[in-house]
Amino acid sequence: MSKKQNLDLRRVVITGVGLINSMGLDVPTVWERLLAGQSGVRRVTNLSSYLDSLIEHHPLPDDFPLIAGQVENFDLKEFLQSRKEKPSKEDLKQIKYTDRFTQFALAASLEAVQDSGLDLEKEDPERAGVIIATGMGGVGSWEEQIIKLLQEGVRRVSPFLVPKMIPNLAAGNVSISFKAKGPNMALSTACAAGAHAIGMAYRSIQMGEADLMATGGTEAAITLLTVAGFYRMGALATGFNDRPDKASRPFDSDRNGFVMSEGSGVLVLEEREHALRRGANIYAEIIGFGMTGDAHHITDPHIEGAKRCIKLALKDAGISPEEVDYINPHATATPVGDRNETQALLQIYKDTKHRPLISATKSMTGHMLGAAGAVEAIFSVMALKHGIIPPTINMDHPDPQCQGFDYVPFKPREAQIRHVLSNSFGFGGTNASLVFKAFEG
Repeated sequence: MSKKQNLDLRRVVITGVGLINSMGLDVPTVWERLLAGQSGVRRVTNLSSYLDSLIEHHPLPDDFPLIAGQVENFDLKEFLQSRKEKPSKEDLKQIKYTDRFTQFALAASLEAVQDSGLDLEKEDPERAGVIIATGMGGVGSWEEQIIKLLQEGVRRVSPFLVPKMIPNLAAGNVSISFKAKGPNMALSTACAAGAHAIGMAYRSIQMGEADLMATGGTEAAITLLTVAGFYRMGALATGFNDRPDKASRPFDSDRNGFVMSEGSGVLVLEEREHALRRGANIYAEIIGFGMTGDAHHITDPHIEGAKRCIKLALKDAGISPEEVDYINPHATATPVGDRNETQALLQIYKDTKHRPLISATKSMTGHMLGAAGAVEAIFSVMALKHGIIPPTINMDHPDPQCQGFDYVPFKPREAQIRHVLSNSFGFGGTNASLVFKAFEG
């Protein structure tokens, strides 16, 4: 008897998905461009209103990366008007008093709920919850207001700074928007946050704390201060500033860092029987979640921590490594990170005949920090649903230290997919892995 049967845990399925990122403002658009191998990385258009005056006195270094996966043409009011007959007064208040990271989450959540076909007015609000993560929170509002404080004084600081800035306000506003009174929380575990949020929402439904959960991650941290901080760490890609679409290069010998991106991914998780009773369209089933700590270093990942995390997720799912058909890796294009993740996977697969296909979608989207794991979870379930794996682009010179797997270079590939593993690792040595299964009734 398996652990899940022994504990009589409930099964959890995915019935809705929503996306906002640099490649588009809805799931169909983003998925189409992903399969076409198009990059969403481009020159930054509005890094900071303070930038011009700063450069006048302190010129930026020649290699400063004014490139990012920036969301373009996003206006929450227009988005709501395109999906609702008429935005409510509460909707309009949320637009005025929320940071960009929260607005992304509101948009992605609305798409996900509408995609799920749920009529929330017919659901018990105390059985519906929200867990939406972020790595940085409202850093854009923080930067804007600190400049205002220094230039204009205390009385010019917005009274809405704190509600805009604190990390749980994305989850809070989504909960308010959908009148969801069940579990409500935000996680901030750096670049593993989106995956952790999904894992914890999965656990909430498994354990009977909720029947429905809107979960995922959101990030809007492309600000001058944040980019400068990552740049000074040596974490950002700086070698392709004149060719932004070539800058994100997972598993390539010429990679030298990640590309900052923004966006949100939200999934609707639902207890299986609840979804079947209402005839829901089911994308996939979530069957495994693992999380570990490296206890090693604040920024450098560790092979052993990643390996244990993956093994825990597979154990929770009740499957062997050989049963995984596709892996969406963390793969940010940092030299150490990509190599260590590859080594962790090689150790897991060293005695197996079968090795899964791997594709690094960050090669197209860039790295959305706390939203990345949620966005990549959506890519994973879309691959399961449609039987096609998106490509890894920019692998012009594959790194010999990352050999051992087929990374699906440049073109998507049709494949029979039953199980998908998605990895997310973050600063502080925090790791999360999720396992999804094709839904079979």
